[in-house]
Amino acid sequence: MRDGAESEAGGGQAALFDAAPAEPTFGVGEVVARVSRVVASAFPTEVWVRGEVHGFRPANQSGHVYFELCERNNRRGPATTLPVALFRTDRLRVERMLADWPDFALGDGIEVRVKGRISYGYGKVSLVMSDVDPVHTLGALAADRQRVLRALAADGLVGANAGLALPILPLRVGLVSSVGSAAYEDVLGELSASGLGFHVLVADARVQGSGAEASMLRALHALRRTPCDVVLLVRGGGARTDLVAFDGERLARAVAAMPVPVFAGVGHEIDNCVVDQVAARSFKTPTACAAAVVAQARQTVARSEETWRSVAGYADRALTAAERRLVSAAGAVSAERTEAVLRRADAGLDRSVDRLRQTSSVLLERREARLDLAGAHVAAADPARALARGWSLTRTADGRLVRSAGDVAAGDTIVTQVADGVVRSTVREGPDS
Repeated sequence: MRDGAESEAGGGQAALFDAAPAEPTFGVGEVVARVSRVVASAFPTEVWVRGEVHGFRPANQSGHVYFELCERNNRRGPATTLPVALFRTDRLRVERMLADWPDFALGDGIEVRVKGRISYGYGKVSLVMSDVDPVHTLGALAADRQRVLRALAADGLVGANAGLALPILPLRVGLVSSVGSAAYEDVLGELSASGLGFHVLVADARVQGSGAEASMLRALHALRRTPCDVVLLVRGGGARTDLVAFDGERLARAVAAMPVPVFAGVGHEIDNCVVDQVAARSFKTPTACAAAVVAQARQTVARSEETWRSVAGYADRALTAAERRLVSAAGAVSAERTEAVLRRADAGLDRSVDRLRQTSSVLLERREARLDLAGAHVAAADPARALARGWSLTRTADGRLVRSAGDVAAGDTIVTQVADGVVRSTVREGPDS
């Protein structure tokens, strides 16, 4: 009985275990292989994919390029992204094709239409790129640029900044640029070479790629709080796609709303950016932008000097005319009436001198008032005044201005200029010490 019961119980347990449904278990390799087959069957050939470039990185040592295509979600939530790989062989072929499209360059923040093979590997779906459609990108940029211009025109912002009067002596210059770039150095070089007392307020900003528009907006906002006479917004040349940040609507509205004139110097030769349309003046290069400010200042100085020459010339001519009248009167004096004629001539001379003094005094006061005003502007920007207030200028042994710790190294000789002389020092520790 006991053995039978145990056998029956054991048989019941075995039957219960056998009745449970079996659940399939896949190996990791099987899952990846199956997903790969599904992806391959869904995209059997190369496809065109549209999206915005993000995280673009230049070719690495192997010659490959990697970035992501991003599609913004109108609703709240993260954007959808697709990793993209452009391998060396395809990259070289794409670059040869793009040589015929100088206005197009792959980079962050632009919408592109690229062709490639959808693949699955390393736990993610990606696109192995083989081609790009520059016409799509350039057409989209042009269409968006026209949309922004229409919106600005509707709000009366096109020409708003151009309506501001440029100060007679614009010596306080705000500069929005990427510090250390060629455009930045060109502007500072042009202003310095003029020999005038320019005071430059630099607002460092990114001028290309992701976040460039937001960076320039922050720079403009910072300069609004400074006593600038004019603001220069500059960057060097590049492809049309490199300048996409200068077509941004938010940046254009900020430029149009600046309380002082904005000069745009974006290095392009063919067509204009939106910023060019709303700035007070636009130029083809950063150097030309700075040269325009120099020309305005020099014109004011020249007018001041001409005013002084006019005053001096008028006084000289008036005195010469009075002298001629005196000589003429003296020649008409007869021997019989010498004393009376001389008295009258002397009285006439006194009256002439009085009138000359009054006239010259008024003119001189007016001219001197204008010269004082111009001189006040020049003196306000004189670097010597800054030195007298306790500031100093530090240069390397060869005369280069030290703007950051990275400009010098241990052992370098530096020359510091203060109000009453110079101090020579030797750097004991560099920035990497």
